[in-house]
Amino acid sequence: MSNLSLKAVFPLLVVLLIFSIGGVFFAATGLLEPFPMGETAQSTVQPDSLTQASTVGLDSTTQAVAMTPEQAEAVAAGDALFKGNCAQCHAVNDVVVGPALMGLDKRRPERWLLSWIKNSSKMVASGDEYAVKIFNQYGKQQMPSFLLSDAEIRQILTYAKSQEATSVAEYSNAVAVVK
Repeated sequence: MSNLSLKAVFPLLVVLLIFSIGGVFFAATGLLEPFPMGETAQSTVQPDSLTQASTVGLDSTTQAVAMTPEQAEAVAAGDALFKGNCAQCHAVNDVVVGPALMGLDKRRPERWLLSWIKNSSKMVASGDEYAVKIFNQYGKQQMPSFLLSDAEIRQILTYAKSQEATSVAEYSNAVAVVK
C-alpha cells in the first residue's frame, strides 16, 4: 500500500475501532440494548411495583422484565449493595455459605427480614424460631450485622426479586435441543 492510502485508511480504521469498543461497552453496561433488525422493544406495561412487573417479548428467544424508572433505580442500587455486602455468602438462585435468596419475600415478612439483616445474632439469641432454624441449618455460621438503612435493605430485596423474575423469564424461554 502506498503512503497516501495508509494515511487515508488509518483514520477510518481508528474511528471504526472506537465505535466498536464504544458499542461493546454500552451493550455490556446495559446502556444500549440490541434489537433484532426491523423490530423494537414494545413495552406498554407500566407496573407500579416490582411484584407486578411483567415480561415483555423482544423476539421469540428473549424477554425483558418491564419496570418503572424508580424500580430500575432501586434494582441498580440494590445490585451494588448486594455485591458489596451479600454476594460473598449469598446468591439469588444457589446456596453459597448462606441460603439462596430466591423466594425470600415468600418465606418471611419484610419486617422480619429487616431485623435479620441488621442483626441476625440478636434474633438467634432472642430465640426466634425461624432465625434459630436458619442458624443451625447453615452450620451455625454467624451472619455479620450490617449498618444498612431500611431503604438500603429494601433495595437489596428489590434486586433479589428482580433477579428471581429474570431467572423465571430465562427459564420459561429455555429450549431443549435433543440430538
